[in-house]
Amino acid sequence: MKIEILVTNNELSFLNELISDNLPTLKAGVLSKETKASFYLLSEIESKLLRKALEKKEILKPFKLTLKFYEAYALHQFLLIYIENELTEKRRVTRNILGLINKKLT
Repeated sequence: MKIEILVTNNELSFLNELISDNLPTLKAGVLSKETKASFYLLSEIESKLLRKALEKKEILKPFKLTLKFYEAYALHQFLLIYIENELTEKRRVTRNILGLINKKLT
């Protein structure tokens, strides 16, 4: 099942920045299997978002971002964890994206 959300370039660049800033560096043997799985899943999502940002960098209107259900769920959980650390405008953007994903997941 695929999830489609409408995002702007600003929201997409914010997501890329948030994931890259908070994605832990992988050190062999230090992380548990569950943490490694989360790392690889978020890395996959990050590369997908980065490709989309490069494709749509000239477009000002909101565009569709298509994620698989498990990718959308993982991104939703990641944003729920890191929303507490964000302040001002970034918190508003995070809440907006969380709301869009939450609507599609339910």
